[in-house]
Amino acid sequence: MKKLLLLAGILLCMNVSAQLNITTNYRQDAIWDELNEKWDVLASNEDVTFFEFNSGLTLFTHTTNTIKSTYIIKEFEYDEELSKYTMIVVSDVGNEYEMIVDAINNYVGFFYFDEDDVYILVRHTIKKIWFNEK
Repeated sequence: MKKLLLLAGILLCMNVSAQLNITTNYRQDAIWDELNEKWDVLASNEDVTFFEFNSGLTLFTHTTNTIKSTYIIKEFEYDEELSKYTMIVVSDVGNEYEMIVDAINNYVGFFYFDEDDVYILVRHTIKKIWFNEK
């Protein structure tokens, strides 16, 4: 499975037209504990979500049980060795996040600073990743 993901990622980087899709089934909300240098999980639940990326990796839609949001991908980097995308994204309401899609460690993470300058992580556990060729 990891080799298939790696191959699909390479094909995406070579401008082959494919659409990335991700479903998740678990969510954790955490804050960064600077003193102990670790994430403190504040909440977790079984939360099914769906990410649908366009073929050019310029935007994606994130659908949850309660909301559907669209994000513009301002920049992204793909690390072939780690099977990981790192992105800077902006939501449809103007909030900016660093986002990581990590196929090896099986998560999608949103990182940001809240209004009190607290570093926040919203982490979704990946259930399935697939590509639709266009």
